Amino acid sequence: MMKGPLIVAHRGLSCRFPENTLRAVKEALRLGVDGVEVDVRVCRDGVVVLMHDESVERTTNGSGRVRDLTWAEIRGLDAGSWKGEEFAGERVPRLEDVLAETAGRVVLHVEVKEPGSEETILKVARECGALDWILITSFYPEVIRKVHSLEPRVGRSLIVGWHNEAEDVRSGLPVFWALECGANALALYWGRASWEIIYHAHQRLLAVAVWTVNEREEAGKLADMGADAIVTDHPDIMINYLRRG
Repeated sequence: MMKGPLIVAHRGLSCRFPENTLRAVKEALRLGVDGVEVDVRVCRDGVVVLMHDESVERTTNGSGRVRDLTWAEIRGLDAGSWKGEEFAGERVPRLEDVLAETAGRVVLHVEVKEPGSEETILKVARECGALDWILITSFYPEVIRKVHSLEPRVGRSLIVGWHNEAEDVRSGLPVFWALECGANALALYWGRASWEIIYHAHQRLLAVAVWTVNEREEAGKLADMGADAIVTDHPDIMINYLRRG
């Protein structure tokens, strides 16, 4: 029987490999993680690609906003060299590439970075037969609301970040926000997590993931609080720490 919270690899095994690439996803899967988190955006001609930032500058050798570039332009970019010369030539993958690689072995957490892209993303998931094993996540309540309307069987998690006032979190407002927009899970910034908010969420049948947790001691505290999942850049460390014994 598995012990402790589920371990989710943030942008793949991003501590050691270029984030949001197939290599990072493959390496995370090899570790035996329970989930992989990726960020998605839609490029100019409607292809869903993995990219955290609005523009491609930070993680590729290109420039420009994802929404302004075509898939032909994006797929020719080097998405690995920024992380190290040994990763030169790593490419930006499409969502369907990652869905094919994951193939239902773990839950794929798909963070929708821009409202308005929900239908396109769900179309890809539907065509890949992935509706039963993806979790749509977003900071935007309107994204969660739209996904709930379009595909109510798909898992939906509202992300609550560090910008929220601590007393709002303590008062249970994130649980209300999640329920109000139709989420069935809550992704809570680790610095705002508490036993009270996790308990309150569980009372309303909301699963709670905590992000982005990279310190072992903090992960242990969150596990003791009852967190259902730990989202981390270091899933290798967390697997060894949280599942020991």
